Formats: sequence, C-alpha cells, structure tokens
Amino acid sequence: MNKALLSIGTNEDRDRNLDLCHQLLEKQFLFIAYSKTSMTVPYGNSYKSDFLNQLAFIYTDKEKDEVVSLLKSIEKEIGRSNGDKEKGIVKIDVDLIVWNEEVVKPTDISRSYVSDLLPSLEEALL
Repeated sequence: MNKALLSIGTNEDRDRNLDLCHQLLEKQFLFIAYSKTSMTVPYGNSYKSDFLNQLAFIYTDKEKDEVVSLLKSIEKEIGRSNGDKEKGIVKIDVDLIVWNEEVVKPTDISRSYVSDLLPSLEEALL
C-alpha cells in the first residue's frame, strides 16, 4: 500500500472549490484524512487573493503516475485552466508532495503552511 501527502490550495470561491475537491478525492481514494485549513498570502506577484490551504494524507494501491494524473483531472473538473495563472486565479491546485518516503516537491514541502498544518493532519490520523 502506498501513502502520499497532498497539498490543496485555492484562491477563488475557496470554500466551494475545497468542498468539491474533497468530494472528488473521496471518490478516488478509500482512505483520506485532512488537516485543518489555513489562509495564506499569495507567493509571488501574479496572485492577488489569499489562498485557502489544506493537506491531505492518502493510502492507495494506485501507482504514483496514476495518482498524479487523477489529481490533474480533478483540477480540470473543478475548472482550472491554463490561462487562470496569468489572471492570478487558482480555482484549485492539488499536488502530490510526498510519495511514500520520496519528497516529490521539495519547494512545496518547505512552505510555511505545510509545517503549520502537519500537526492537525497527524491528529486526524490518530
């Protein structure tokens, strides 16, 4: 069984998009636990609205490439498009940041909201 840490972020219609993301993730993964959420100011100059962030932990028998593909399809289903980034819009961003013991996205795992949210995710797993 594989285990993975996911990072979820949205800066547009935040509550609705996060709820929809949960529904779609739960259709794909039998075991999923969520951290609390946090609001953060955007990184970089292109984003104007604050982000709602959350972590998720999954156990899955799916392979890594299949999980990444599923996450991208969830983003598209929620309405993420290539032109959104230029407008500073992130309807939803769901990234695989740790796969088993491999850190897939070192930049993402070093962001402050990840370390801030990890304790609440650990509580959710107990």
